Amino acid sequence: MTISNQRPEAGLSELKGFIETAQLDASALSNIDSATRAMYRKFYALLVFDDLLQEKLTDEDQRTYGKEAISDMSHGFFLTCIGLYKPARTSLRSSLENLVRFLLLHKGIDALSITSVYTLFDEAKLTFAGNASQKRRLGLLYSHYKELCKAVHSSSKDHMNLEVPFNTMLQFDAGKFAANRNMVKDCCTIAGEMLFIEFNEHVQSGHHSQRDVLSDSVARAVRREARERREIL
Repeated sequence: MTISNQRPEAGLSELKGFIETAQLDASALSNIDSATRAMYRKFYALLVFDDLLQEKLTDEDQRTYGKEAISDMSHGFFLTCIGLYKPARTSLRSSLENLVRFLLLHKGIDALSITSVYTLFDEAKLTFAGNASQKRRLGLLYSHYKELCKAVHSSSKDHMNLEVPFNTMLQFDAGKFAANRNMVKDCCTIAGEMLFIEFNEHVQSGHHSQRDVLSDSVARAVRREARERREIL
């Protein structure tokens, strides 16, 4: 779609035609390598967690924010695969925020009254202060959150889209895809580990197919951590 020299209505008509005929570029998934498979395995575990937690949780706010966190992560994954790299990072950033809010709600904290994201993370640091492993994971989430903020705020040229007009969007960029793929994988890995520890009782009582996928999605050390925590509790 080019800049229209006619009235705005003509431009909107061109946009309608572009949307109707646009084809998504699946280059990111044409030759799937081990790194892309690894990203998807971590992402798929969160989809299983969504099914499990929607089934097990009774608190409506927890169900809502848990689903929204995974929904935002899904958007980040999908947008990365179709070439919308900056919007993907915006969705990933939102996912991390909602994940922290969800975890605080699960811990009995009135997270809905916290409007500042930085206050939200500060509250989470206090909440997980007694669990060194989870506090470390939270620190990693916060580091990724700050990195994703650079894209949201366009802090430098490296974090800009620079895609105008519309027909320059949806184009595969190997470098940007790899960077986003790594970010998606890291965020999904940390989120999956935190959920595996915090909701391990539900994991163990879930259907064997859910339990197998979730157990296989985390490292042996994380499974051992969850087992030791169950024995203490």
